[in-house]
Amino acid sequence: MANTSERLASTLRSAILTGRLRPGDALPSERDLAETHEVNRSSVREAVKRLEAWGLVQVRHGGATKVRDFLLSAGIDLIPHLLEASGPVAPEVLHDLHEVRAMLLGWSAEQAAVKADAASISRLDALVRRMEDARGKAATLQELDYEFFQQLVAITGNRVLALFANVVRDVYLAGRDRFLPMYGPGVFEVGHHQRLVGALRARDPAAAGAAMRAHALSPIGLNANGKAPS
Repeated sequence: MANTSERLASTLRSAILTGRLRPGDALPSERDLAETHEVNRSSVREAVKRLEAWGLVQVRHGGATKVRDFLLSAGIDLIPHLLEASGPVAPEVLHDLHEVRAMLLGWSAEQAAVKADAASISRLDALVRRMEDARGKAATLQELDYEFFQQLVAITGNRVLALFANVVRDVYLAGRDRFLPMYGPGVFEVGHHQRLVGALRARDPAAAGAAMRAHALSPIGLNANGKAPS
């Protein structure tokens, strides 16, 4: 259970990420924060330290603590909190998330078409067959899709990409129920995964990348080129 300073830090973080506190704004004074949130000043100081560590504020001793532009100062560890702060998934946050996933999946698929061995392709094919058997079962398809994503990234052998992909995965898992509609009838298409496996066997990077970008962008109504179908 979060303690007092963690709860206050979370409240202020949400205010910054949703734009209620904007870059350049000064945080209320330590005394005002303590009175408004009914906490002691020690908890306020600890909460502000957390905000500073996240790259959300700049602390000036003897002066006002100012909100920073988190897009310039924060790290990828804030991505799950950005989604969390938006409450119901904000369309612009969802759009950004799917675009990043499309980039990750597209590049990973292109690399896999060059690097995947027969055993790796067989494992992906087995997951596709399980997806085919799970049609109409959104929760099961969701789990299989995440596993497919992780295996595809692993084939690239890129350690930095693997760590970044873990962040994206954790965002989806933290909001698991929010993303279930992505796996409903008419939205999730196993055909994208089938085409990927075929492209890997054919050693066709372009086709592999296109299949995975189409998969990642389909929930927001975009095609593999990131555009709305005409």
